[in-house]
Amino acid sequence: MKHIKPYKIFESASTNFPTTKEEVIQVCNRYGIGNYTINDDLSIDVGGSVYLNIQDLKYLPLRFNYVSGGFFCRENILVSLEGSPLTVGGNFGCGYNELKTLEGSPQTVNGDFNCYNNELKTLEGCPQTVGGDFRCSDNELKDLEHFPEVNGFISIKKNAVYHLVYTFIKKADSFMIEDFNDYEIVRNRDTVMLDRLQTFIRDNDLEMPDLEKIKEHYKIIE
Repeated sequence: MKHIKPYKIFESASTNFPTTKEEVIQVCNRYGIGNYTINDDLSIDVGGSVYLNIQDLKYLPLRFNYVSGGFFCRENILVSLEGSPLTVGGNFGCGYNELKTLEGSPQTVNGDFNCYNNELKTLEGCPQTVGGDFRCSDNELKDLEHFPEVNGFISIKKNAVYHLVYTFIKKADSFMIEDFNDYEIVRNRDTVMLDRLQTFIRDNDLEMPDLEKIKEHYKIIE
């Protein structure tokens, strides 16, 4: 009888992916991953969704290549997305972790991409294309660079980068949030000072946004 050495990823303190097919199988069994194909590089393709939520994971336990359904690794203690699938056919969710970077994210997510409630200061490394919504609320973002091509709604409220800036007054190129913050337009994250907004718009040669749309997200003080 062949004995398989227990795979140590469950207690690993660093990225430590399987090095044999037997170990890949063992990890898939451990996390209830089914309908998969092991590729030559020991990454896996999954026909369906992968659920790794609430597993106390600091790192992903496998290298994924293609997942036809959704990929969910929420509510762990993840500090890295290394090993994420390159392509996700459904939604991708990595919220409520300890991520400081999105390096390692999928390149393409056909559904929603959710990375809210992490410790992100930049979106560098995020997917190139998101077919649904892009939600990165409750982080510590400092700029508006690196946004992917998004077909759905973008939610960035409760960041240093405000929903107001990106949705209504972004420039054609990158827009550094420091310029916006200097005018102290947003107070308490939910109130817009109209006179300061008007000054900012004038000084930066921008078009005034639709105030009715702003009122959907903020209180306006004239």
